[in-house]
Amino acid sequence: MSEAQRFRTTVREVFAELGFEVQINADHALDAEGRGYGFWNVAANCHSAQESGWREIIRQHLERVLASFDGADPFEELTATQVSSQTFARLYEESGLPNLDAYPHSQFAPGVVEMLALDLPDTVAVYARKHADTFGGWEALRTQGLANLRALEHEQVETVPAQGGGSFNALLGDSVYTASKALLLPGIATELTGKQPRPELGWLMSVPNRHQLVWHVIEDAGVLGALDGMARFTAMGYSDAPGPVSPHVYWWNGTGYEQLTQLSEEDGSLSIHVSPEFHAVLEAATSGD
Repeated sequence: MSEAQRFRTTVREVFAELGFEVQINADHALDAEGRGYGFWNVAANCHSAQESGWREIIRQHLERVLASFDGADPFEELTATQVSSQTFARLYEESGLPNLDAYPHSQFAPGVVEMLALDLPDTVAVYARKHADTFGGWEALRTQGLANLRALEHEQVETVPAQGGGSFNALLGDSVYTASKALLLPGIATELTGKQPRPELGWLMSVPNRHQLVWHVIEDAGVLGALDGMARFTAMGYSDAPGPVSPHVYWWNGTGYEQLTQLSEEDGSLSIHVSPEFHAVLEAATSGD
């Protein structure tokens, strides 16, 4: 039995011990009332712990989640001031979100969605459609959420050299909104590194987990080493940290993000797939034009 299968089996058993019968899916569970329980945080915590401690980690997590279901709706008594200061645009892994249609969202990149988060003292609540409608709708809340992202301090910026030449940049932080600053590209790249992307070349981007944003502004042949380095860095950051968002590297093609990497379902191996459009960019960058 694989580690993932053992984890899901333990989750089912802990639910049963707490008096709940659930349907276990690959990345979430559903109870009889249709409530969803994502696995991404607790699975990451278990992955970094001894298997003998999984049951207690899962129990503590589920008890916190269940207590939040029984508590007051955090949206019920929100003031306009609280909405203005506590709403953030945030990126989530699409596959980790059951019942996605119940929440206002937009596709940010393949497998990654942008949603509206309400920042609370001990947790984060996601705006359902009824909540968003009550407080001004998607567009107004998203505008405020982006403004609040911009106002957050940039905690740590690193330039990471890549094997074979080139480098990429990583924004790292304890904030659960660090990766969501990908929504501020390319402006944030220029602000932090002084590099202005060339429209015809674009940039590379990845969001391994909620605490990491990675990018490379395409300028020259350094893009080859940067892409390879980012692919490895991203896959590791996705698998080894809480709050995973995406294991993939993306390229901004002028209108949206194109996925460049793939992970094998059989053995987890990483590969890079280049479209004709991105191949043309590589030729232009490496030729020095």
